[in-house]
Amino acid sequence: MSVAALAAGIAGREREASAALRRRFAREHAPLAVGAVVDAFVRRAAGCGTEEGYDELQAWLRAVCSAYGDVPGLRGILLELPAALAGTMPESGPAAAETDALAAAVATTVARCWRPLRREQHEPLDEIDSRIDALVVRLETKDLLTSEHSRAVAAWCTRLARRLGLAAAEVTFAARCGLLHDIGKVVTPSEVLNAPRALDEREWVMMRAHAAAGEGIVRGIGELRVFAPAVRSHHERLDGRGYPDGLPASAIPLMARIVAVADCFNAMIGRRPYRLPMAPPRALEELTKNRGTQFDPEIVDAMVDVVLGL
Repeated sequence: MSVAALAAGIAGREREASAALRRRFAREHAPLAVGAVVDAFVRRAAGCGTEEGYDELQAWLRAVCSAYGDVPGLRGILLELPAALAGTMPESGPAAAETDALAAAVATTVARCWRPLRREQHEPLDEIDSRIDALVVRLETKDLLTSEHSRAVAAWCTRLARRLGLAAAEVTFAARCGLLHDIGKVVTPSEVLNAPRALDEREWVMMRAHAAAGEGIVRGIGELRVFAPAVRSHHERLDGRGYPDGLPASAIPLMARIVAVADCFNAMIGRRPYRLPMAPPRALEELTKNRGTQFDPEIVDAMVDVVLGL
């Protein structure tokens, strides 16, 4: 793949190119997801002049197509990025053939790998809500504290999604992901959920199993299948040390990132059998301390703004 001139033109100008592309695309689309994708695309395009770098770009594209299928307009942005990126280069930049080669490669990968996660418009909302309500009632029967936590996380997800500038449909989707994120705890032993102390390693294994268990529950219900990625991945970390899959940052779905911040914040400020609630400012400090390693930095910043009323 002959894209060496384009890669060379980008090298050393990544920040400038990213800023230009953010200004172009993020105004009309979800700014968090678009900004993250733009920055990552520019970095990888700068290295695609080598065979190894080109392979890394392709692997990243495949991961984005699977993880960000819930972001409206992103598929079209991916297809536009090569030409838009070339347009940020100086007049002496890459030839049209170089740009066309990269555009063709991106288009081929997107056509093969794009995985839309959203429900179809004809699916009745009342049926979705009815299914979710039934699961939340089931969780409430198992453990009232966990169901209360899930409702609170849904509320935080709503506030975060609005602060991040997501469309109304995305705000609703985020709230539903928050409601469902801990549904796998219906199979967690009650003595583990309600342990009046820190869990031991064996108990943590049982506790961590709730993410995959929850995915299995929602994936088995047709109307709720689209929520499965967020339910499974809400304990993944940007540094790859999360569970259940140890995903790299590029593969963690946007909604899972939102739920992760909302979940952790509410867990810290909420009551637990083994500790007192943490004050909200202290909880924000903990989120900020783990910004960029455990949590998405922009979502942490949004949570700070939401809590402080900025």
